[in-house]
Amino acid sequence: MKFSLIAALVVVLAIDSQAASLVKRETQALPAEVEKIASFFQDLIQNLKALESPELADKAKAYMEESRAKLQPVVEKLQEQLKPLSSNIEEKMEPLAASIRAQINPYTELMQSQFDDMFKFVVDQTKAILPPQ
Repeated sequence: MKFSLIAALVVVLAIDSQAASLVKRETQALPAEVEKIASFFQDLIQNLKALESPELADKAKAYMEESRAKLQPVVEKLQEQLKPLSSNIEEKMEPLAASIRAQINPYTELMQSQFDDMFKFVVDQTKAILPPQ
């Protein structure tokens, strides 16, 4: 919301600076429509400048609190409805996870023993290279 207000203000300021330069050039040569557009944007800029930002922040905060108050019961109801579903999924996934662990366990043990053998080999080779102390 703040971003859109800032973006609108930047666009209006850019248009206003162009309109002001047009007004400064020759006011008699400008058509009535351009003068109306320039005055509209000048009025819009004055209105945006008059808008107090603390007031806008208070309105935004009140809106957020009101929205949170409205959504809180819906969120709580949804959480209660999802609890049985999550426990059901957990019950169904536990046997599958146990099966996967049982299948992977021999491979992890094999890798662990190979790493241990490799580490022992590196240590033995390092001891053989180092001079005796």
